[in-house]
Amino acid sequence: MDGHGNPRPVGVQRAYWDVSGRLRRPPPEAVHAVERALDADPHEPPPAVEPVVVAWDGRLRARLRARRLPDRVACAVLLEDGTELGWRVVPTRELPDDQAMLRLPELLPLGAHRLRLAAGRERWQSVVLSAPRRLPAVPAPGWGVWVPSHALWSQKNGGPDFEALRRAAAWLREQGGGVLGTLPLYAGLLDEPCEPSPYLPASRLFWNELLVHTGGGSPRSGGPLDYRQAFRDRRTRLLELWRACGDRERQEVEAWAAGQPWLTEYAAFRALLDLQRRPWRQWPEPHRGGLVPEGSVDPDARGLYTYAQWLAGRQLERVAFEGVWVYLDLPLGVHPDGFDAWRFRGLFADGVTVGAPPDPFSARGQDWGFAPPHPHRVREDGYAYLRACLARAFSVARMLRLDHVMALHRLYWIPQGFSAAEGVYVRYPAEELYAAVMLEAARAGAVVVGEDLGTVPNEVRRELDKRGFWRMYVLLFELVGPGAREPGRNTVASLGTHDTPTFAGFWEGLDIAERERLLGLGAEAAQVERLRRASQVRSLARWLGVSSEDPRGALRALFRWLGRSPAACVLASVEDLWGETERHHLPGTPSHAYANWRRRMRYALEDWTQSEEVREVLAELRRARSAGG
Repeated sequence: MDGHGNPRPVGVQRAYWDVSGRLRRPPPEAVHAVERALDADPHEPPPAVEPVVVAWDGRLRARLRARRLPDRVACAVLLEDGTELGWRVVPTRELPDDQAMLRLPELLPLGAHRLRLAAGRERWQSVVLSAPRRLPAVPAPGWGVWVPSHALWSQKNGGPDFEALRRAAAWLREQGGGVLGTLPLYAGLLDEPCEPSPYLPASRLFWNELLVHTGGGSPRSGGPLDYRQAFRDRRTRLLELWRACGDRERQEVEAWAAGQPWLTEYAAFRALLDLQRRPWRQWPEPHRGGLVPEGSVDPDARGLYTYAQWLAGRQLERVAFEGVWVYLDLPLGVHPDGFDAWRFRGLFADGVTVGAPPDPFSARGQDWGFAPPHPHRVREDGYAYLRACLARAFSVARMLRLDHVMALHRLYWIPQGFSAAEGVYVRYPAEELYAAVMLEAARAGAVVVGEDLGTVPNEVRRELDKRGFWRMYVLLFELVGPGAREPGRNTVASLGTHDTPTFAGFWEGLDIAERERLLGLGAEAAQVERLRRASQVRSLARWLGVSSEDPRGALRALFRWLGRSPAACVLASVEDLWGETERHHLPGTPSHAYANWRRRMRYALEDWTQSEEVREVLAELRRARSAGG
């Protein structure tokens, strides 16, 4: 922001500081490619009124640019509920360059409203995001557990499904815990094409049909989850259930569907995808262009997806009704072959993907394979798509983690034909993005957690603190000297994440062997890391007062320590509680090299929820939270 409240300019950042403190300059050709993708004319004058105006705490201050500033401006605000407010406002000429400030005399309610301005023959309009300047403090549960949704299975119903998640929530409530964390639960591409990563969903607006509980089923422990077969089985069962629906239930589903934006298009897209069995960019017209004429798909093929979303919504409500907070992730992007990229293609930049520059964990940088939101086009949309994604998430989640929260400020764009090490940072209108997030969080009375791990500019963390966001604390990243840094107050503290080794895997150094085998870590470097890890483990064990040969004892001691810390919430990964060594995701590895997102939990739901060892560790955490958290 400048001194007049103008948003920080959107545009290309021609240099950046890397993780080692070196100033990096992308190749000029990469910068030019990104500028072409932005498709912005640097000589075009700014609009008379910005397409989005933020009203912090309801106080609207809008800039008006005009060569001849009017004496009075007619201002009308159309509120979300249809109410229209109007005033005649005198612009205050306090800004340079033919700019004036318009201040409305009344506070606006929370919401996304329409601002209309008129002076003489001139007419302007804008979207107003009226949001709290700081998220209100929400009393949240002090501890909970994290379970990987795709890996849950039950002796009773097989799985994975939302019913297993509900049963896990009920069990957690019985243990005294209050937060159930899991992976993103969004619809995925699980047939043709097939992408099992929950962080590359087909849509951030609809739930995962694979997780819809359809009754029956058989346990599928043991080998990796076969997504294609599991999805086909679930789709077949959903079609059977939909065809078996009576008139009353069909009417109920159809009445509900009529109030769900984009659901008709989504169901048609999924039915077309099943029919075409290839990415939408290879479909014939008019389907490729986003049109699905009547009769293009079988009504039942479309109906099963509508029915699945209706069931998913009801089943997720039951999870929330168990009395624990659901903690979900909002992925940064969507799969390029999915529904959102098809339906909202104009909101994404062409010819570029999102990633991360080189760092110690990925010497060549990372290319995540999805298109970034186009900063100008999402503004022109009034952030309607983003707000809809947030509203969908908050319909279930009382705590929502924003993946790669730095994206509210900037994103690393990689132009086609360039390596991940040659990417370019693009700035985004941070104030407006924060307002969009905070508006939807305030509606829901929810907590927002910013994923701020790794190299994150200080300005991002300062803004998170200023706006009342929580941050993340991951112990494996906070080991210093003989022990670890203490978590801050507004943090969600855990031992690791879905991208780190399990605690037992870390203790035994198994992640080093994985990187040596699969990620090109040299033998000499691997040996250095093993020696460093062994020293780290010995120091941590001494600090905790346990033997380095006793990882279970260290785990318990760490949860006691975290429990007494100032952290707002402590999360325990259920699999850590029985000493699991295999991880669910090894970043940087292709699916043929590592079973990313396919490993099932070692034990059925019925077994681990009855485990005395699991109960005892959680009881210690509960007591520590009561004593000092």
